[in-house]
Amino acid sequence: MVFVRRWWPVVVLPAISLVIQNALFESRYDVAGHAAEHLSSASAPFFGFAVVLVLLYVTPPARRQVPVVVARGAWLGATVLVLIGNVRVVDALLRAGQGRTPTDALTEDGAVESAHDLANVAPFLGVAAALLLVGVLFLYRHIGVRLAIGAGALSVLFPPWIIPGAGVLVVTVARCASYQRAATSTSATPI
Repeated sequence: MVFVRRWWPVVVLPAISLVIQNALFESRYDVAGHAAEHLSSASAPFFGFAVVLVLLYVTPPARRQVPVVVARGAWLGATVLVLIGNVRVVDALLRAGQGRTPTDALTEDGAVESAHDLANVAPFLGVAAALLLVGVLFLYRHIGVRLAIGAGALSVLFPPWIIPGAGVLVVTVARCASYQRAATSTSATPI
């Protein structure tokens, strides 16, 4: 029971984000092909909010540190830009009658091409913001140097159109492990 009380947010927050994503966002569109790829990429902020909330749950001092809050907001803002950019592309494809067109058969007009601008730039803003967040977490000693380097490298090397700033996910998992170790060592110590 103690385990459930301690870890319920780690399960509930991603589940809630998936429900909201499916109910309020993905169910709105009936697309395939290139538009479906953009719709899939647009889901970044839903999971991003859950990841950041879990990260703050397992790192309580970070809730009060302004640079961490600003860096977290920058990363979430970048994921929202990913959503906006990709939804613009989906809407432009639907208006052009290409909501089910495969990528290789796509004929871009001016509206579809200009809609791609933000969708192409925003994932790289997410990577930059993820590097900022990892750096700030390192500076405030919430993570070690090896984790910071690994998370930074993963953020840069992992395709940003799949997960913009994948290193934030790695940092969150590592912080969850540290949180569990701290709880285990505290409960094992005699009073």
